Parts: sequence; C-alpha cells; structure tokens
Amino acid sequence: MGHAMSYIFGPVPSRRLGRSLGIDVIPPKTCSFDCIYCESGPTTRLSVKTENFADPSEILAELDAFLHLHPNAADVLTFSSAGEPTLYSGLGELIAAVKKAYPQLPLIVLTNGSLLWEPEVRRCLLKADRVVPSLDAVTAGVFREINRPHPSLEPGRIVEGIRAFRAEYKGRLHIEIVLVSGVNDSPEELSALARTIEPIKPDKVELNTVVRPPACAGTLGLTKADMARAASFFSSMDTETVGAFRAVPQGCGEEDLGARIVDTVGRRPCTTAELAASLGVPEKMVELESTRLQSQGKLAVHRFGGKLYLCRAG
Repeated sequence: MGHAMSYIFGPVPSRRLGRSLGIDVIPPKTCSFDCIYCESGPTTRLSVKTENFADPSEILAELDAFLHLHPNAADVLTFSSAGEPTLYSGLGELIAAVKKAYPQLPLIVLTNGSLLWEPEVRRCLLKADRVVPSLDAVTAGVFREINRPHPSLEPGRIVEGIRAFRAEYKGRLHIEIVLVSGVNDSPEELSALARTIEPIKPDKVELNTVVRPPACAGTLGLTKADMARAASFFSSMDTETVGAFRAVPQGCGEEDLGARIVDTVGRRPCTTAELAASLGVPEKMVELESTRLQSQGKLAVHRFGGKLYLCRAG
C-alpha cells in the first residue's frame, strides 16, 4: 500500500534513529529555508507562514492503518518532511493525538528551528519525545549561503527561539549541524557555533554532513578526518558524529515492494542496502526489483560520494 499513502512514508533508513516511520505534513517543497545540501531538492515555495495543510484526524487515520498492517515495522515515528514541519498549524494537535495512540513509540520532530521564536510553534512541540532543531551557522553571511533562508529570518532570532524552547521543553533536545565543505566548516564558524550552543545546554550535538545527492551540485560533505576535527570544537558537550546507517533487516514484508521502493526513494535517495534494511527484505530482492523499475523508467541511479543511490526518475 506504499503508493496509496499521502502522509506516512517509509520506514526510511535513518543513520540516527534506525527504522524511522516518517509523517510528512507539508506539501513538497514548502520550507522556510532552501538549504544547498537538502536531499529533498530545491525549495519551490519559500514561506514562514503556518498553514493548515491537512486535517490531523486524516493523518492519524493513515498512521493507524499503516501500523495495523505493519505492527513491528518502525522503531520511531519522525515528523520530518520534504519541507519544514513547523509550518503545519495542526502540528500540536497531531503530536498530542499520536502520543496518546502510540505512547510506546518515541516521537521525534526534525526541524530547521527557524520558527521557534514564535511561542505558538514552541507550544506545538512540547509533547514530542525528542526535538532536533538544526543550526548550521550563526554568522549572517554563512547562514545565508548554506540555508538560503526566507528574507525575514536571521540567525540571532533563530538562536533566541532555540534558547526559549530549551527553557520550556522537558524532552530531549538535540541540535544538529550539517557541515558543508568550504562553507560552514571554518575554525571561525565552528568556534562561533560552539560558543552559541554551549549555554543552551542541549542533550546532544549531532554533527552531520552531506552523504546523499544534494539540492545544489558541487555541495560536498566532509571526510571522516574533517568531521573529527570539527567535533573537537564541541568537546565540552555530548557530541555525536552521525555515522553510516546499519539495521537488522526485519519488518515490512514483500507486498507491493516496487511501489514502496519508489515512494521511499522519492522522499530521499537510498542505496539498495539501505532500502533492504528499511523495508525488511533481502538486498538481492531490492536489486532485482530496482532493475525492473529502472527498465520501466521509474527509478534513476545517481552516483555520489563513491556510492550508488536510487532516486525517483524525473
């Protein structure tokens, strides 16, 4: 039933979370940023206006249907999307309903953090188990270069929002930094980021880099050695360098595998090994089905960082 889903996707292989069942409440690609590294492609609608994109009960019904069919398919539920989830005005209501229905599944919100200066946006996120705002730059010029934000946004306001949220929020707050080679990995920017983040006291700093085909060609990730060097700037905090995804294949079975592959890679490019782990089927089966989908013009292959990624064609 992968192709029939509007709001639920995956489970996708997450390098941080294991098998993450995604809840996507934002029409692609509506976002307050147009990040050069985004694996979901360029932003087509740059916005900071919260909108009621869908009825929360409709999204919950879809989640119920999926988890009824695949009760053990997911390790976590993740509000993540091609766009920015906090632009959805029904987010607070939906998070509360999901936590009530599935208290045993950790609920995580991945956000670019750009709207946390709005009290209403912060309130929406209070019931989540973990919130992961990103903060890729605190210097105005670097922020504009890497995140290409809506013109109303500037880094000082975003930092203030994260600080205010930390004061109100009882769950786990991780701050993610996506490092792009030659853009935000200078000692000056890393020092500024560390000085800004330390007083916020996040539970963890997650250092990430470009590992999938990005929105802008020529946007490159950091080597392992460069990531270790970057991590040294955050040594006073609990810091994790996000590694390669590994999981125990189990979960979703083989039904309608082709539609599920196309849906998953439409959200984010994946290797065949990641797809196998995510969808719970042998890699050989993914390879055979992927070859068939390529011959039908439904999948394309993209080489990036020495690996082959499957993407939706077109």
